[in-house]
Amino acid sequence: MILEPVDRSYQPTPPGEISHTVLLTNLANRVQPILRYDLGDRVLVSPERCPCGSRLPAIRVEGRTDEILAFSTPGGGTLRLSPRPVVSTINKAPGVHRFQVIQTGPARLVVRLQAVTPGDEGAVWPGVRERLQAYLRHQGLPDVVVERALEPPALDPLSGKFRQVWSELRPIG
Repeated sequence: MILEPVDRSYQPTPPGEISHTVLLTNLANRVQPILRYDLGDRVLVSPERCPCGSRLPAIRVEGRTDEILAFSTPGGGTLRLSPRPVVSTINKAPGVHRFQVIQTGPARLVVRLQAVTPGDEGAVWPGVRERLQAYLRHQGLPDVVVERALEPPALDPLSGKFRQVWSELRPIG
């Protein structure tokens, strides 16, 4: 098995820097090998050797636990959105380092944002909002309000994982 911590451009992440994602290659299954499968987890490879004496790299898994978002449609139905396209949409906005999308109402999303350059969140935000609203309109959700949170992205206090997308609502329908 090979784990490759990579940045947003799928280039190797140096030790001491949190990866954007991790690619998994597993050739143990000869019928269906797995080649560079994007796990979606963030890891940090320690620049130091493991105190246990192992010669293998020590890693800390930051992880993620994303949820499917559910919205009421203008026609009275329910539309569920997978977190992956939401994440992909925001990742395409220039200047984004990390973010979290939280559904706080039936037609409301709040985005926690961290820019690549600290302090540039205000300049990066319009591009994030525009891309996310365009994605939602394309999905048939023209009335979803997208707001920027004042607080930066943070680890989940219960699990300790970094969640990118989740809902604070009970499931619809």
